[in-house]
Amino acid sequence: MSSFDPRDVVVAFDMDGTLLDADNNVIGGEETVDILARLQRRGCTMAIGTGRLDHDIICAGERFGLHFDNRISQHGAVRRSKGRVEAELLNPEDALEIFNRIEDAPVRIEVNTVSNRYWTSERDPDFPKELYDSHIIKGDLREVIRCQPIVLFLLVGDGVDLEPIARMVGEEYPGVQAVMSSKTSLEVMPRGVSKGSALAQMYAGKRIMAIGDAPNDFEMFGKAERSYLVSDLPCPVDVVREPSILEALKDIEGLLA
Repeated sequence: MSSFDPRDVVVAFDMDGTLLDADNNVIGGEETVDILARLQRRGCTMAIGTGRLDHDIICAGERFGLHFDNRISQHGAVRRSKGRVEAELLNPEDALEIFNRIEDAPVRIEVNTVSNRYWTSERDPDFPKELYDSHIIKGDLREVIRCQPIVLFLLVGDGVDLEPIARMVGEEYPGVQAVMSSKTSLEVMPRGVSKGSALAQMYAGKRIMAIGDAPNDFEMFGKAERSYLVSDLPCPVDVVREPSILEALKDIEGLLA
């Protein structure tokens, strides 16, 4: 494979399970941080594509000394570039109707806007922590849905309880999709939203190197010139399998001119 001009390269990577472990520690430690900094100094664009909110990308950049001027959050539903924010929002009528139908399901329901997470009770202490805590507790989530621009619902529970909700959304709401982001979490968001579509919009003409660990990264892989899967999951896209983000970054560094 020919070498790459770093100025043409976008290094796009997932956050949870790829860059950070369950305790928000960098996988690969300082060596990973150092190689990210070297790639950025050489001219590569750093791009995080995450299910977290945008503020966690800002905090990650500050922690690691990196610049993320263009940022993809909430699985691609929110995109920030050159001071401009674009967001794909749930139709308010659909969002309220779906909430009414799932309110009594045995799952935890959280509501995301562009900048905050809303829920009715505190999370389990073992739930993964955000780098910046933007949560607001509200007794009535309908009020939030009526008055705020809703990006997505995060539903947490057992797969047996989440699967019928995903099926209902997929069959009855043509403008909405339900995506399993883990074995115990379902995200209900506007149809067509993905990390891959966000990358294609923001980095047209660039040579994208994508790193991820989960099915919600596969759309990102589909838009990349070279993709790295840092888990043992089966994947429908051709990928390079590496033990962690560190090995993937070393391989990318080796490809640069």
